[in-house]
Amino acid sequence: MIIRIAKKQDYPQIIDIYNQAIPSRRITADLEPVTMESRKDWFEFHLHSERHPIWVLENSIIKNNQEEKQILGWCTFSPFYPRAAFDNTVEISIYLDNKAKGNGYGSKILQFMKEQMMCRDINTLMAYVIEENNISRKAFEKQGFKLWGRYPNIANMGDCYQTFLMYGYQSGIKNS
Repeated sequence: MIIRIAKKQDYPQIIDIYNQAIPSRRITADLEPVTMESRKDWFEFHLHSERHPIWVLENSIIKNNQEEKQILGWCTFSPFYPRAAFDNTVEISIYLDNKAKGNGYGSKILQFMKEQMMCRDINTLMAYVIEENNISRKAFEKQGFKLWGRYPNIANMGDCYQTFLMYGYQSGIKNS
């Protein structure tokens, strides 16, 4: 299992994994599946950004004596807020293929992202989690993220309103 920078040919699998999260209404606030066309600008931004890349979690398996690579998930750093004072803060996103859940990959990706923040002069990671997503909450807390905020009932998910939580992690902050 490796985590590597995404390539253009990974895009269909990235979209497929993201769309797996939508029906639960507990992982993302998108209500309808996204298309490659609708997310093209987002993907191109991350594909060409040194500071805000997209990575994929890739596993190799041997099938019929041939190595086959599978993308099990993906993660990104995204700009947190478009003001200069927030340049050292990023929002993180993590999505796993449904078949890959429950194997500790989320924790491995979070650990990887904590390591990558230092290489990119980032000192704060922010994550938004739907309150009912207990698996993500536990993974963030296990990796040292703290609950920094609660936004009650801000997301109309169609069948109900969901509360969003903000988790944060900091490293390398120098206070004056």
